Amino acid sequence: MRGSVFSESWFKVAKLNVSLNTNSYIKKQIYRGDTWYVIEDSYNNQFFKIKPEAYEFIIRLDSNKTVEEVWEECLEILPQIAPTQDEVISLLTSLHHKNLLYFKNRSDNQQLVQRSQKRKSSELKGKIFSFLYFKIPLIDPDNWLNSTKPFINRVFSKTGFIIWAIVLILGLKYTVENFSLIYDQTQGMLSPNNLFLLYLSIIVLKSLHELGHAMMVKKFGGRVNQMGVMILIFTPIPFMDATQSWLFRSKYQRALVGAAGMIVELFFAAIAAIIWANTGDGIIHSISFNMMIIGSVSSIFFNGNPLLRFDSYFILSDLLEIPNLYDRSKKQWYYLIEKYIFRLPYTTAPSNSTTEAIWMYIYAILSLLYRLFVALVIAVFVADQWFVLGVAVVIISLYMWVVKPLYGYFKYILTDVKFKKSRYRTIFITSVFVTFLVLLLGVIPFSFSIKANGIVLKDGYSSVFIKTEGYLRDINVSNGTFVKKGEVVAILENKEIDFEIASIYASIEETKAYMIKARDKAKADMSSINMNLELLDDKLKFLNQKKEQLKIKANTDGYFVYENIKYKENTWFKQGVKIGTIIPNDKLYLQAVVLQEEAHYLFENKDLKGSIKLHGLNDKTIKVSVMKIIPFQKQELPSAALGWLGGGDIATSNSDSSGTKAMESFFEVRADIVNKEEFSLLHGRSGVLKIELTPRTITQRVILSLKQILQKHYKI
Repeated sequence: MRGSVFSESWFKVAKLNVSLNTNSYIKKQIYRGDTWYVIEDSYNNQFFKIKPEAYEFIIRLDSNKTVEEVWEECLEILPQIAPTQDEVISLLTSLHHKNLLYFKNRSDNQQLVQRSQKRKSSELKGKIFSFLYFKIPLIDPDNWLNSTKPFINRVFSKTGFIIWAIVLILGLKYTVENFSLIYDQTQGMLSPNNLFLLYLSIIVLKSLHELGHAMMVKKFGGRVNQMGVMILIFTPIPFMDATQSWLFRSKYQRALVGAAGMIVELFFAAIAAIIWANTGDGIIHSISFNMMIIGSVSSIFFNGNPLLRFDSYFILSDLLEIPNLYDRSKKQWYYLIEKYIFRLPYTTAPSNSTTEAIWMYIYAILSLLYRLFVALVIAVFVADQWFVLGVAVVIISLYMWVVKPLYGYFKYILTDVKFKKSRYRTIFITSVFVTFLVLLLGVIPFSFSIKANGIVLKDGYSSVFIKTEGYLRDINVSNGTFVKKGEVVAILENKEIDFEIASIYASIEETKAYMIKARDKAKADMSSINMNLELLDDKLKFLNQKKEQLKIKANTDGYFVYENIKYKENTWFKQGVKIGTIIPNDKLYLQAVVLQEEAHYLFENKDLKGSIKLHGLNDKTIKVSVMKIIPFQKQELPSAALGWLGGGDIATSNSDSSGTKAMESFFEVRADIVNKEEFSLLHGRSGVLKIELTPRTITQRVILSLKQILQKHYKI
């Protein structure tokens, strides 16, 4: 037993004559090797999980006995596990709120009606404030599912699994083979011409999804008493009530019920992929594409994400054997705060082991962060379509996630009886925390910086190109060698040029012979012969010039760096190929790119300071002596290495094969590097420039980010 055996509030329940309702059933289950009991309210289709000690008390409840008599009987028979009076009060309160108790010594019908009305009122309020997600029950499909039980058993069988796997592999094959086409076609999914087909595909797939859940519940002997329509982001999609699976003793059966919808959806998405890949433009092709995308994306990113209360959440809850994981995870944090911060006595942890508590702590944090992220994404998505409605979503989200929890918290610490003896201490601790939070978010400035991708360059650097095509015969200098202007760095060979030169020499000799003969016999031909001789001389000069160009010479003093170290002797090079770069020992700087949404920070600060980290040299921080902003917008990147095609982070235009045309305009920042001797051979290496700015509070940063979003997306 935990806490004090007796309670000051015992008089409120001691003389009551209560028992479980006649529509309540109890089933035994095993969680993490421990025995539990699940109470089912068949009328309201609700479930309540209790421990064995609570079960021993509940099964002895009799409307002909008082609660005190039943408790004393438990103390006498099971003194080691009998619940305390506080635990009895808490248990009876929870059962009463679930409408699981029958009261003999007073009419309870009115209270049941009132609680039912109150619950419906709460559900209505929840729908109003969660109008992007609510359910409307329509039919009871249980009898129909009973009639199709033989078909269900054939579908969810070993043979069915083999067929499912084959279809999935084929669908994946067609998807991989046509990935580029799929990516291009997704760009028009939200076009007005496709919206009707998109919604139709969602409704059909989600109907099959929910039918999969219902069929799996029926396969394992459960009931499905409710199907209807769920409104999700203004989209009507079907839903079914699979809560009967909570009574299944096998956690793997419960997990399969949770996975059934995704199994069915992926199966039809794979069929749609096969049809799409083998059909031409038309209605079937378009519907297949929509079903392929919706069936795969929604299954993986929504139903497949356990941080949202969709299918994978229930699968994770079943496999971890932690029922009601989301609510109990929140209560686990409440317990931690009440016990170790507010120091409340007799607090009870919702977890049953240290491992379970760790899972709850982690899940509560991750699910909260992800839900906030999803709420933000939904708000932005809705605002992109209907701005006013998007603002309304943001306001409602702020109310649901900030205002309402704060109001509930202050009401909790100011009115709850458990704080009766420590209310002033609790208020003081809360005040200290709120003050700290205000200082942290709105008063204390923190260091602030932006990061810009850039490329290391040197003043006066020059590229060395192949001027005449040929085979590389000799490499005269090694990579990184200092060369003088005019020094031969490599020699190419082109035997065709040598053959043409020899041929020209022969033609010249032949022409001279004709000239001697013409002087004696055909002086009239002398003019054409001289002209031909001049042409041959010009061609010879041109060929000799090309032959001389086979000697690749340095066009300036500096360090010679080969463009690609895989270049070897006897490699054929075409004209215009860049073979290397000559880097002079001049100023070394990093040319960085700052996108428009961050550029205004630069102009607010007069003296910019920063540091550079080069890729491959992360252990070294390079000092920046001088930093200058080039006050003109550009779209041509200083190097393709900064764009997507070169492995960088800057978005580049798909129509630009060079990979240097950015999608958005940007500003350039030139940061001079000291210790140029140490980094003299780093020309062309990419890195990141960290620019230190005026310190700002967290609130200021959030406001600036919001302004940027409003200005960029909505021109406000």
